[in-house]
Amino acid sequence: MDYEILVKEFRKVIKIIRQKHDLIALAMIKAFDIDIKLWNFIISISDYDDLYLTDALKDFITIVDSNIDKKVKKEIMRFTVLKTDDPFVKEINRIFKVKNSVRYIKSLYFAGIYIEEGIIFESSPVSVKMKKEYLKNHRNKAMKTVI
Repeated sequence: MDYEILVKEFRKVIKIIRQKHDLIALAMIKAFDIDIKLWNFIISISDYDDLYLTDALKDFITIVDSNIDKKVKKEIMRFTVLKTDDPFVKEINRIFKVKNSVRYIKSLYFAGIYIEEGIIFESSPVSVKMKKEYLKNHRNKAMKTVI
């Protein structure tokens, strides 16, 4: 599939994810294998850190499923949710700072994981201070809604 179409569709989905979940540490796709041009959609969001993996995956897949073109959906072989403090996420965030753009990567190792080919859509460290501030603001909004 043409990379231009892939990038357009994934950026659309990430924009929707950003509306629901403010702090995205990592959003990228990684080629499954050099011979298999299917993708692993990897996400790391601070909101998912406190959820069970199955709940985080359900939310992530639901967002993707309802907002991506069917042809592009067929190109996704796996969905991966990682904690914001995962070594792979930290390593990518240390090396790449990607915000509202796209970074193509090829033939690299990160935290012991080989990436034959990948596209980074978001890469931004989420500090403990940012998480605390985010949670504080979300709780205040939730309390106002309840009252």
